[in-house]
Amino acid sequence: MTETLRGDADMYTRPVLAIYDPIALGMVCPIAWKCSRGTMLKFYQSNIGARHLDIGPGTGYFLDKVTYPVTHPKIVIADLNETVLDTVAKRIARFRPESLVRDALQPLELGNRSFTTAALLNVIHCLPGTMEQKAAVFDHVLPYVEPGGRIFGSTVLGKGVKRSKFGEWLFTSYNKAGSFRNTEDSMDLLEAELAKRFDSYRTHTVGSMGFFEIDVP
Repeated sequence: MTETLRGDADMYTRPVLAIYDPIALGMVCPIAWKCSRGTMLKFYQSNIGARHLDIGPGTGYFLDKVTYPVTHPKIVIADLNETVLDTVAKRIARFRPESLVRDALQPLELGNRSFTTAALLNVIHCLPGTMEQKAAVFDHVLPYVEPGGRIFGSTVLGKGVKRSKFGEWLFTSYNKAGSFRNTEDSMDLLEAELAKRFDSYRTHTVGSMGFFEIDVP
């Protein structure tokens, strides 16, 4: 897998993951993007299902904090970075998650697995390419979400949103470093890709973050 295709997957080392919750979720999101982790957790909570696929689970913060609709949820986590998978698997070990090394921009090859929900939380802004190219993630996830299920997620938008001076500086810095690839991403472009694929979906913005919920027919 080339660095271009990997996007920012390699940056998530154990030291980075150790400070991700207090720094990225606790400070950067509310201060730079004007969207708190509490807001994201409520959104996650409103969508989570009993059999769940999580693409790019980060530290597993939301998987850990959410209340599931069943006592023993079936959880599959997928990421390019095995350190991420190991970290999340240990954090939510009580649920015995299945870990899979996968690239969301390629077919997921999940066999006969099926899910009631799939999450792409804070994933799209990290992926390389245009919004049209990034939207392949929906095509790769859709076959594994059963009818009546839901695909949901969030992303930091690059255009059509307001940012503070600090937010603008951080946004520019992240894109220069390659941890974000979202300078051209807008809600209009995201909605255009959703409209190509789905009849029923909802979007909204909080600060400079865009949220989407897709009802699978």
